[in-house]
Amino acid sequence: MKNKIINTIIVLALFASLSIISSCTKEKIYPPGADEVTELHNLMNYWYYWKDSIPDVDPDDYSNPNDLLEAMRYIPRDKWSYITTQAEHSQYYEEGTYIGYGFGYAPDADGNVRITFLFDDSDLRDFNIERGWIIKKINGIVIDKNSNLSGLLGSDEIGVNSLIEFESPTGDIVNENIAKKLITMNTVGEVNVLESGVHKVGYFVFKSFIGPSIEELTLAFGYFQSEGITDMVIDLRYNGGGRMDVVDHLAGLIIPDHVDSKLFLKYEHNADRSNQNESVYFDQDPNSLRLNKIYFITGKGSASASEVIINGLNPYLDVYIVGDDTYGKPVGMYSFSSNISDLVYVPISFKMVNADDFGGYYEGLKADSYVEDDISKNFGVGEAVLDEVLYHIEHGSFSGIKSSGVIYRAPLKEIRSIKDERGTL
Repeated sequence: MKNKIINTIIVLALFASLSIISSCTKEKIYPPGADEVTELHNLMNYWYYWKDSIPDVDPDDYSNPNDLLEAMRYIPRDKWSYITTQAEHSQYYEEGTYIGYGFGYAPDADGNVRITFLFDDSDLRDFNIERGWIIKKINGIVIDKNSNLSGLLGSDEIGVNSLIEFESPTGDIVNENIAKKLITMNTVGEVNVLESGVHKVGYFVFKSFIGPSIEELTLAFGYFQSEGITDMVIDLRYNGGGRMDVVDHLAGLIIPDHVDSKLFLKYEHNADRSNQNESVYFDQDPNSLRLNKIYFITGKGSASASEVIINGLNPYLDVYIVGDDTYGKPVGMYSFSSNISDLVYVPISFKMVNADDFGGYYEGLKADSYVEDDISKNFGVGEAVLDEVLYHIEHGSFSGIKSSGVIYRAPLKEIRSIKDERGTL
């Protein structure tokens, strides 16, 4: 049997499925293996982007593919290759669901752990809990910046419940017993039209580039078009990446007429797979807003596909990055389904550059204006990063409040699994 790519390309801080370039519809074959270990060993030596830098390992020394992957990864550059299951891969990238509580979190500068993001489906919303609330205790255990929230909240099974104590921004204490459930993710949220001087500004928070995002983006941009917006702000602070077909769709909703059909991105593989190198071109959506300028709010949680859309648009539009430098993942993955098990192998398989041949941003794409992510406030006007964007829209310059060395950053989270990439509990 031929080994096939799962028909997805991964390009997030962790990974992401895709199917936009012609190569992703081709069979991605590699030499077969007698078991999962030799299968992965053959795959890495065939498709791995850093193939020439793989340490010399004997697959007979390893009893499982995860240990072999750790031995073969090109350290320190490769921080992303991983192995998952067919079910987990499909549930996230195709269905947009997972079992949990439906919120993200991060420590603030004072060490408090605050909610940063909630899906619409989260039961926390039933108790009027929002971004900015502090998580004080879980099942009686006091929470601080060093706490392992995932461990304290128990296994990812429907019905597992925890007593969580929250503190509101006004100091009110709320205790709620909340059970894990199947969360349906909405990846587009906080959709709003704001006014900044004479400008009408479209704003939304974008959480992940996954299958359901295409319809959500179409609806949001239809609303912005009906409102006649003059400027656009896309908030990618907590977007770890996702599917490249969603990247392509979002770009098509943004670009002006003169950019249509121009070079968007190039994919470059290892020397032995150079025949798979591809160029991808913009495909303007009929309902595109035809923007010549765009703002992205980013942070160290903005990765992979989030960086691809910014980098790909940059040669053609006036692109502004506000908040903090992005994560730094200029490479992507293919998802290979095992022929002998339910595993999915997701190794780094190519690098990406834009029409100017710019890539290699392992330290992240640099911000034009540095502003702390004020997680004590909800999304919207009055929140520091958005206010900085609105200042530039109205005045044509940034306020210049802080430099990159001054702003507070939450500790960078490792991304080595779908759960890490999702970034929510």
